[in-house]
Amino acid sequence: MVCSHCGIKDANVHYKQIQGGKITELHLCTECAKELGYIKENESLFNFGSILGDFLSAPGKVSANASSYRCPVCSTTLDKVSRTGFLGCDRCYEIFAPTVEKMLSKIQPSTNHKGKLSGADGKRIERDNTVRDLKEELKRAIIDENYEQAAVLRDKIREYESKGDEQNG
Repeated sequence: MVCSHCGIKDANVHYKQIQGGKITELHLCTECAKELGYIKENESLFNFGSILGDFLSAPGKVSANASSYRCPVCSTTLDKVSRTGFLGCDRCYEIFAPTVEKMLSKIQPSTNHKGKLSGADGKRIERDNTVRDLKEELKRAIIDENYEQAAVLRDKIREYESKGDEQNG
């Protein structure tokens, strides 16, 4: 993607602002981002490819305000997670979920466990994954206006969810 300000260099700073229901998006090169005040003059952008090397096809960049996102439990910043790939505590997984999922999707084919699961927890996780997948299919069917398929999927979801309620109750 080309810088929306100069139109010459590749954009590596992506800024999105939602104010009063209006969405503003900017895609800037480093120089234009500094010129417009989105990054400080002495601030450098993190090159994700430098940490994971050949695992990534193209280096990624952290947004200019990544240091302002902070875990309320351990105070780890989004910038630190992006630079090191390490999370500070178990709550960081929730706080930084979109970033962690993007990082994982670049180095492995899926962010969901595909291996064997054991015991009651394994069955619950497998059921939850199936329900999640069915709900995604349901959304697609509704978008495609395939209401017959949507009804079938809705019934399958209810069936799986009722099985879960019976086992929990």
